[in-house]
Amino acid sequence: LMLVVVIIITIIITIIITIIIITIIITIIIIIIIIIIIIIIIIIVPVMESIVFIIIIIIIIIIIIIIIIIIIVIIIIIIIIIIIIIIIIIIIIIIINLL
Repeated sequence: LMLVVVIIITIIITIIITIIIITIIITIIIIIIIIIIIIIIIIIVPVMESIVFIIIIIIIIIIIIIIIIIIIVIIIIIIIIIIIIIIIIIIIIIIINLL
């Protein structure tokens, strides 16, 4: 029984770690893409005319980043909640079996 619990806990921990790594990778990719977009905009559009344009685009990009981060955080929270529920259920089952 203890072995089963240990195995389940390790699986859950690995899942959490992978989720965190994936989210970090996704956020890094998003940031890199946005930086590239900003650089392209700055190169393509003549600077004097486009200060307002660039500011608007940067604001839009920041909003997109915030939205994506919020979505990722929500997903992580949901997954963690699911994992906690699973752990509780497993513990309850084990306790019932022991009784």
